[in-house]
Amino acid sequence: MLQSLPTPSRSLGISSNSGGAIMSNWKLLGEFIEPYDERNGNNITNVLGLNKNKEFMPTVANMDGVELSKYKVITEGSFVFSGMQTGRDICIRLGMYLNSEPAVVSPAYTTFRVKKDSGVIPEYLFMYFYRQEMDRFGWFLSDSSIRANLDWERFTSIAILVPDIKVQRSLVATWQGLREMQAQNERLAATLMPLCRSYLQDLKHKYKAVEIGPYLTPHDERNSDLSIQLSQGVSNFKVFQTPKQVAENSRNDKIVRTGQFAYNRATTRNGEKISIAYREGPDCTVSSAYQIFSINNEDILNPHFLLLWVSRPEFDRYARYMSKGSAHEFFEFDEMCRVRVPLPSIEIQRAIVDVFQAAQNAKRTAERAAALSKEICPALIQRAIHS
Repeated sequence: MLQSLPTPSRSLGISSNSGGAIMSNWKLLGEFIEPYDERNGNNITNVLGLNKNKEFMPTVANMDGVELSKYKVITEGSFVFSGMQTGRDICIRLGMYLNSEPAVVSPAYTTFRVKKDSGVIPEYLFMYFYRQEMDRFGWFLSDSSIRANLDWERFTSIAILVPDIKVQRSLVATWQGLREMQAQNERLAATLMPLCRSYLQDLKHKYKAVEIGPYLTPHDERNSDLSIQLSQGVSNFKVFQTPKQVAENSRNDKIVRTGQFAYNRATTRNGEKISIAYREGPDCTVSSAYQIFSINNEDILNPHFLLLWVSRPEFDRYARYMSKGSAHEFFEFDEMCRVRVPLPSIEIQRAIVDVFQAAQNAKRTAERAAALSKEICPALIQRAIHS
């Protein structure tokens, strides 16, 4: 039998001598949410699941032969809840569906809505449960022997702070501003990235490919006086990164100056990719096994354009195919010089690079907005609690 739950003040760690005005604003979830159970009678085929980050995603289940009529329909503004705690995840699996197009979820989920005229804004409720504090609290309330579960009765007995509707709107507006910034920049990046790839693909049909060797200058400058302290490696995602290993004696390491390329000649066991990057940060050192080069005439070949070309999956496959060796295979500099690239005018190259960099900026802005929205959400709720 379900044991009686602690009072809201005790269950959420609120001091018993808190002011009466504060206490009166704490309400049990069951007072303002209601479950609903709408089954899929309209043959909706968009089947979604809910991850631990409270995000909807396409289901990973095998849906072959599955009868979708039993699946539950979710519409804009509705919530999906699962009390099951899987593995080591400490979270309450709860999501708010914001898409205007209906979708369906597994009948194992509980679907619910915020009651009309309840004094609670649905987005505020989602903000409240978006915090790690509530994930830990939900995990604490979960009962089971082998697999923990937060059942519906206990879930609806959780007390949350419900401030004045104007305060809720202010908090939601602040948080949604960041979320909308994230969504807008994600959409922009998703539009520009394919556009950039299509431009590169189109070049192969419009311009004659030429070997890039005449435009490349190799470099072999060693860090013999240890004047460069920054050690770096290159990942197969085409960026510099902290190296996995740093030589005890780095005097033999090669220096990569700003505006130079560095690539790992070894392509064996590298995810079927080649690790190459263009240095835009301060000068650094890399392993002596790396090849360093620069472009000697940037009025003909733009370095960012070349980086775009060698970042394509097609070039990864080409570099692996042209690598030579037995136990270990290497893509030597002479093979790099024989790489053929279609060369449009420098203005067209710069325009394509601008599109790519705009996409990258949008992606970074979306990532920053996402991180900030996650950080600011607890602060906004704390402001409401202590105001």
